[in-house]
Amino acid sequence: MKVAQEGSQIGMFLIFFNLNKKEMEQNLFFSGYENYSVTTSSPSRKGKVKKERKTFKLNKEELFHSDLYGEIPQFYSTPLPALEPYRGEAPTRLVPFNEAYAYKDYNCTVHFFINDLLFIRVLRNPEKYLEFFKKCHSVIGTDLSQYSNMSAEDRYFCAYINRAFSSYLQRNGVRVIPNVTWSLPDSYAYSWSSMPRHSVIAINCKGILKHDLSQYLWYRGYEEAVCTLQPSLVVRFGTKMPGEDAS
Repeated sequence: MKVAQEGSQIGMFLIFFNLNKKEMEQNLFFSGYENYSVTTSSPSRKGKVKKERKTFKLNKEELFHSDLYGEIPQFYSTPLPALEPYRGEAPTRLVPFNEAYAYKDYNCTVHFFINDLLFIRVLRNPEKYLEFFKKCHSVIGTDLSQYSNMSAEDRYFCAYINRAFSSYLQRNGVRVIPNVTWSLPDSYAYSWSSMPRHSVIAINCKGILKHDLSQYLWYRGYEEAVCTLQPSLVVRFGTKMPGEDAS
């Protein structure tokens, strides 16, 4: 497994980051997590389409199921649940959860690299969807967003939920491809902890190219993840990053 080397582009990001670190860390990726909104369309009384905004707020109590996941994690002191390596067939069809479930498409690898609102129901009620996931070729672990403007504790909680849900699926016979996620560098210590080495893993890079700082943070986390986990294969969701050299 080749690891991407830091080139001139990454060097420029690093210089830019160091000069503007404080301001940037307050404005990374996307803003407004606590009032994360999605625009939908619906017909008005006159037959015209009008836009409505739906808001999703992180609710830890409804996402954490003690009967399935154990005790509520203590910030930074509770290790993330361990995952078994995936060494099955490499996925050939990646289908987002909302589409796969709607059409009962079992001949695919289900992924959650979509808007949180489109799969949050799965985390709210994991047992309801278990039989569906068992029938699928495989499932890439959930990707509940970890925005940089969230508190460190909330980012840790989202990482824990992603891992706990994947562990739950594995314990119940679902073929799970570990989804490697991270946020700021302070998340590395727990992001790679208890993750399997020499396994097939999945990494999302969709939308990263639109933000210079996001590119820098993605490269930095990606290289750390690959060096630490030494995966046998990386299932990349999104466009291959400039200068990336992985096989």
